Amino acid sequence: MANAQARVKLRDVPGWAVWLCLFGLAAGLFMILWYAADPPFRARPSQDGELLLQFPTNADTARAIVKEAGGSKLFQDGLVLDWRWFIPGYGAALAGAFGLGYLFLYRKSTRLWARRALFLTPVVVAADCVENIFLWKALDRIKADPDGPVLPWAGVLPTASERDLERNLQWATYFAQVKWALVIPLVAAAAVVVVTLYCRRVQDPSLLQSGREDHPRPVVAHTNRPAGETESQRSHPDVILPPAAPHDWEPRPEWTAPDPAKPHQAQAQDPADKTATRWRTRAYQPPGRQPAEVGFCVSGGGIRSASITLGALQALRGQLLQADYLVAVSGGGYTAGALQLALTGARLRDADGNPSVRPGLAEPADAFLPGSQEEDHIRRHAKYLADTPKERMHAVGAVLRGMAVSFGMLALLFAVAGQFLNVFYSHLPLTDLRRFMPQAKAFAPTCEVPDVPKCPGSTQMFLPSLEWYPNAWHPVLALFGLAGLVSVGAAFVGAGTMKSRPAWLRSIVNTIVAMALVVALIAVVLPAVIWFFAWLALEQGVVQNDGSGLSALAALTAVATAVGTWFTVVHKTVKEVRPDGEKAGLFGKSGPSLVVQVGTGWMKVVVCWLVLLLVAFFYLALMSWAAVYADSWDIWWKAGIPIALIVLAFVIDQTTFSLHPFYRQRLAGAFAVRRAVLKDGSVGALPYDYNHEPTPLHPYAQRVAGFPQVVFAASAAISLRNRTAPGRPAVPFTFASDYCGGPDTGWVRTDTLQNTAPALIGRDLTVQSAIAVSGAAFASAMGTQTMFMERLLALSNVRLGTWVPNPLYLAELAKYGPCRIMPRLPRVRRLRYQLQELVGWYSDTTPLLLCTDGGHFDNLGLVETLRLRCRTIYVIDSSGDTPPLATTLAQAVTLAYEDLGVKITFEEEGQNLLDLVPGSARPLPPETPMAALNARFSASCVVRGTIEYPEPVEFSPGTPADTKGTIVFVKASLTREMPYELLSYALREKAFPRQATFDQWFDHAQFDAYRELGHYIGTQAKEAISAG
Repeated sequence: MANAQARVKLRDVPGWAVWLCLFGLAAGLFMILWYAADPPFRARPSQDGELLLQFPTNADTARAIVKEAGGSKLFQDGLVLDWRWFIPGYGAALAGAFGLGYLFLYRKSTRLWARRALFLTPVVVAADCVENIFLWKALDRIKADPDGPVLPWAGVLPTASERDLERNLQWATYFAQVKWALVIPLVAAAAVVVVTLYCRRVQDPSLLQSGREDHPRPVVAHTNRPAGETESQRSHPDVILPPAAPHDWEPRPEWTAPDPAKPHQAQAQDPADKTATRWRTRAYQPPGRQPAEVGFCVSGGGIRSASITLGALQALRGQLLQADYLVAVSGGGYTAGALQLALTGARLRDADGNPSVRPGLAEPADAFLPGSQEEDHIRRHAKYLADTPKERMHAVGAVLRGMAVSFGMLALLFAVAGQFLNVFYSHLPLTDLRRFMPQAKAFAPTCEVPDVPKCPGSTQMFLPSLEWYPNAWHPVLALFGLAGLVSVGAAFVGAGTMKSRPAWLRSIVNTIVAMALVVALIAVVLPAVIWFFAWLALEQGVVQNDGSGLSALAALTAVATAVGTWFTVVHKTVKEVRPDGEKAGLFGKSGPSLVVQVGTGWMKVVVCWLVLLLVAFFYLALMSWAAVYADSWDIWWKAGIPIALIVLAFVIDQTTFSLHPFYRQRLAGAFAVRRAVLKDGSVGALPYDYNHEPTPLHPYAQRVAGFPQVVFAASAAISLRNRTAPGRPAVPFTFASDYCGGPDTGWVRTDTLQNTAPALIGRDLTVQSAIAVSGAAFASAMGTQTMFMERLLALSNVRLGTWVPNPLYLAELAKYGPCRIMPRLPRVRRLRYQLQELVGWYSDTTPLLLCTDGGHFDNLGLVETLRLRCRTIYVIDSSGDTPPLATTLAQAVTLAYEDLGVKITFEEEGQNLLDLVPGSARPLPPETPMAALNARFSASCVVRGTIEYPEPVEFSPGTPADTKGTIVFVKASLTREMPYELLSYALREKAFPRQATFDQWFDHAQFDAYRELGHYIGTQAKEAISAG
């Protein structure tokens, strides 16, 4: 049952553990500061000398370092101070920071990482201590023989003492490599943990603001209960949780309730209820959404689908007004949203500031009918993205602005990484940065007389060969060997039992392998990368430190990315196919063919990967250049670049600089319109004021009397397998006036969501934004339509979609808030969200979810309409299926059974899906001149089928429950009975009616043809229902 219980404590944290961690952190920082203060009464060598001694190349180098810094005794005194203050100091500070992280971080996965880091801290301390022991022994040898052996054979046959010195120095270096490979990420992680916890402590705590004034606290309900009239449905809870879906990293005992008869949730289903299946839970609907007699769903397809949907809904207006739900996807959502906004009155305020509503002039029966002002408005704005030169410049500017922000932020990130490597390698001689700088060749006189007299140039340069640190591979191989030894030993010990290796043992092996990889990265890989780019720059004649060559490479990369993105996203080629889907023969001589627009396949993949490789090449070159030359930069550049990165990473909203705001505004200009009396007294179409009437979902998406409730179907990106299956990293997510969400993410009341979301994110909780999100076809996450170019879209910022609050997070906020442990809803979608899109990682527990096109889950909206439990469903399919079959319908039918257990069949007499195949109709005479069209004619554009729900449904109050329903599938296809003007247009435009979705620039002829086609197929559907 729904409950508005008192605030629940997120977790019990022992007070002694908190004080212990705080004491460790404070004591550790004090010891580090005391060590770094270097008072005059303490004798220790210089910091550079201490660091250099950790990585001497040989015994002679070590002696020189010790001698220059003040002798062995001074170094040994420094080791004593290291043991007494520095090692215990940073060990205690790291342990305290990670202990606090394990106690107070919000997400289980981050607490797990904090615990792992806590276990690694003693490893770092131990490596440092062992390193100091070997250094102490080496210093004893140097103290005994400060100048080295003077025997004549010492260079060929080193003495036992010299071998012992070399051995001690090597072992100290091995442990120093392990120490630094661990301490760098651990210190960075500890700093992030401390800063995060501090910010959450000093900021106002997160709080879910209920949309209901009668609730002192937000109400939370659960879906794992029959969908009948329960208290949760009467109370309209603020958040409705989906069934739990534990992650792989959660311990198995936490997956189940301690006592199945008394689970944690007061609303849990009865374990004895054998009929409570997954399908029933998936069919749960938020309160207020009851099963219906009639429902409509309109498919995606951009302006093509919007035009067809408009015509179809004009012809089926009578049936539409009898429906309870209109589920819209992508292009179909353009028209559905336009109808909703045309019927919604303007929310105004009078002179005293009191709210008032000015109703529109349109009625459900006449809005957007043929000849209406609203229809003419869309016709005049069919090129909604850009029509005039000014609009085209605006579109180009939006694209370039997004690319500049994306590339600029990533350039700052890699430049700062290069600065860090410069400081790191300058103080820790794992590699010599001077070897990466071009050096002048010394003039060597020769007695040879050249054929052509030539004086040696003074600018001849060369680059020293790559030299890794001596024995750099040894600790790497040793760690890999240790991991293999532990793994093999565990397998040998466990060979006599049936139990698998324990999780902690696998974690140890994985940690050792990770340590080996990090050591290899800092000692081998990064020096090789930096040397390669330094050598390449010299080969191309770029030896300056002014970055001119890098600037040229940056310009080339930007141009290549822009061209590559355009090619992979927009460029289409025309291909002729026969009605059976096979390619037509040369010059189409192998029989009747269809002309469809398709991508270039492998060529797009190659271009995309070449662009990505070029971008990676540029950023690695930038990092390498900064690593070599950053120490010669002006102080303003050294400090300014990291400061700029930190500030911009937390200030810039990544979604604002993507194409989503531009797309949202252009759609609003074309489809957000209402009928009104103009200033001259005439009645016309008045566009919404985009800046002053943002159309929030509540109340602008509220159901209008006599018109169905509009539900915008989108999808949410989730890449973890606890919620999604392989090949479909997306779940359904809907926007409506009452609730937003889906069966995997849960639902949240729309007014509660709007009250809670920060202002910038609130811009995307509007009808105009819902239309744009539902039609966000090109995004960095594309669900079932996952494509190779997603990373390129995220990189170039040529992406649609937006980040909205996660209902699962809001449910936690409702139960535990106000809580300083939980992260706040971000005011801006920071750099981390774009980085998530770049790597393609999406969790179901983050505060925000990436929402994109509903077609990335189901392009028809059929599954969502079936979830609403409608007896009769009209499906308007304007998707651009490649002939011969209706693949979008086939996918939706398969998904409906998988997700809801609903079976859809087309087995009635006279109803055959193959009648939709182009070429299935009787030829239209005369056959010879009409051959091209006959190959494209379908026998029918309407097919009726049967819906079978897994459980009886009471579709309307007082009617007997039934499991059967009817689906009327209306496909945008050509038939021989079409009006003459459509036949003429089809003969002229060979891609009709499958104009590529990439084409969003319809002229008046295209709009009229597709609208007329929609009206025709709608009329055919109405006649088929009447006759059936």
